[in-house]
Amino acid sequence: MSERRKGIPEALMEQGVRVATRAAKVVLDDPRGQEVLAAAVGVAQKGKRQLEEVQGRVLRAAGLPTKGDYEDVAKSMARLKRKLRDLAKKVDEDRKR
Repeated sequence: MSERRKGIPEALMEQGVRVATRAAKVVLDDPRGQEVLAAAVGVAQKGKRQLEEVQGRVLRAAGLPTKGDYEDVAKSMARLKRKLRDLAKKVDEDRKR
């Protein structure tokens, strides 16, 4: 089998990944880097929560269901499926008698 030689884009990508991996290791090995990363994650999570809140308000104002509405429906459907299974078992048991 002949091995395909890497082109310039592939070689650059590979080298970039190696450099980024080394840089990430240096940052994560340093306690200050860990603190900065934790703070950045916290800011990102807060921003995501705020975005979801605004999105929910906009959707409600437009009369559209929100993510929470879909989650509630999914939970209700799961409960109904469990109840249907239980009822089906009881019906089967009654038929066997």
